[in-house]
Amino acid sequence: MTGRPTPAQAGRITGAQNWAQMRERYPEKVDAMAAGLMVGDRAADAVVAELFSPDGLGWQRTTAALEAPDRVEGLPPALAEFVTAAGSPPSWFDPELARAGANAWWRFGSLQSSTLYQSLIYGYQARGFTRPLVETGRLTTGTWDRVQATGRWVALATAPEMMAVGAPGWVETLRIRLVHAMVRHQLCERAGWDTEQWDVPINQTYSQFTITAGFLALPLRVARDMGLRYSAAELEAITHLWRWIGWVMGVDEELLPRSYRDAKLIYEIATAFQMEPDEQAKVLVDALLHDGYQTDLGLPGPLNTAVHVATRPFLRVLFAAVSSRWVEPEVATALGLRRTRLQHVVVLARPVVRSREVLRTMGLLGSDRDVAQRELRLVTSRLGLNLADPTLADRYTVA
Repeated sequence: MTGRPTPAQAGRITGAQNWAQMRERYPEKVDAMAAGLMVGDRAADAVVAELFSPDGLGWQRTTAALEAPDRVEGLPPALAEFVTAAGSPPSWFDPELARAGANAWWRFGSLQSSTLYQSLIYGYQARGFTRPLVETGRLTTGTWDRVQATGRWVALATAPEMMAVGAPGWVETLRIRLVHAMVRHQLCERAGWDTEQWDVPINQTYSQFTITAGFLALPLRVARDMGLRYSAAELEAITHLWRWIGWVMGVDEELLPRSYRDAKLIYEIATAFQMEPDEQAKVLVDALLHDGYQTDLGLPGPLNTAVHVATRPFLRVLFAAVSSRWVEPEVATALGLRRTRLQHVVVLARPVVRSREVLRTMGLLGSDRDVAQRELRLVTSRLGLNLADPTLADRYTVA
């Protein structure tokens, strides 16, 4: 298939039953989404092709080059172009605005980090996410490691100053981008991957939905439901931060949100598609609910393990019910999520969140920057991250 898929083809590829109707409502955006299904990441794909050539540097030396974006002399051409381009921010990028977005995001970072499960479940709706996991044999293996690795990346990418060129968040984002290109290369080169019937693996549209809907708009929706309120300026700053993260990740500039209102529209379109998750999506959600968390009360090893085993059945039911709160009813059923009264436990969090916000606005918790830094230390310590560690970029890589 060349060019943009027809609405019927796009619907079949994605499992969206109403692609044609959505195109009638939002022709420009939906056409761009259709075209993106057949586009990978030219710059990253070129690096991986070069890596597999006889003169390729190998994975370790290739990724090590990301840590020195100002030293590209002597690198293979595609890698040098990749590093140089990623290290040259677009004209719209405002470091101060991105920093403000990071501080706003981490004002209640522990709450934001709790939305990671919802972001993953959101991604599992899309066949474009589940197919690569099936084909690479990672459908039900390494769930906890995947959750931890994704959590570390989100923390690195959103922490203040960490997405500056050459900083650990920037380096890690580029490494993930190359991992995606590696998976794309392996799937497209082997027999069995049908681009005509499916799509280009980890394509532009999937990446757009992941960044803008899964990691930006959806967490803000969950946070709002829990009682957290952001000002209009904070929402724009957070959107700017994620626009920059998406750009570094290789998402086409035209697919990235230009404002919070635009991000909400992309999310609304993505949600309005009547997705029909495949059977593998249910398997992924089941694995997430079973292995995607660990109870840690700081107790001695065996005692903590016993608490985890004892609480797992209840937590599984609780997480499933709460997660169904932000998923369309038909999709929730297809993913194996049961809606029960437990989903309303979210309401119990609102008074706590709002009381904390009152204390913050009164200055009783310190400056907003102090609050963000405390939240950041709390979350990163649980993830095993030390942001002051100079070897950080070498130690934590999402695979």
